[in-house]
Amino acid sequence: MIAQMLMIVSLSMGQPAKPAAPEVVFVCEHGAAKSVIATAYFNKIAAERGLRARATYRGVNPQTDLSVGALKGLRDDGLATPDRKPSPITQADVDAAAVIFAIGCTLPANATASGKAGSWDDVPEDKGYAATRGAIKKHVEHLIDELLKKQRSQ
Repeated sequence: MIAQMLMIVSLSMGQPAKPAAPEVVFVCEHGAAKSVIATAYFNKIAAERGLRARATYRGVNPQTDLSVGALKGLRDDGLATPDRKPSPITQADVDAAAVIFAIGCTLPANATASGKAGSWDDVPEDKGYAATRGAIKKHVEHLIDELLKKQRSQ
């Protein structure tokens, strides 16, 4: 599954980037914590390592505001915090994405059927920011390593 998704990403990397179209979409239930953490770490590490892909966050059932705990954790980690409220994953997100990762949630049928979807079901629930961040960061670093291999081989 990851190999298929990486092939899709590598194909999209050869195209001129569309500024408003993210290549990686992270989705969690409320679009307020896990997907926000994944996006912040992905964009930071990708930029530091020269990966051209960028990410955004979405929710299946978005809550009104971003998680206070996630924002505090990101600030404490020295990362920029987003100012955009949680929003639902849309067909436009699915169409624009090279890959979509569900983090502890079930994606809508259109996202799953896109052939671009993967999931990180081992990210802990209710174990605190540090545990959640640790699991997410491990996945993000692995994903970036794989995407960089593809980018360098082009």
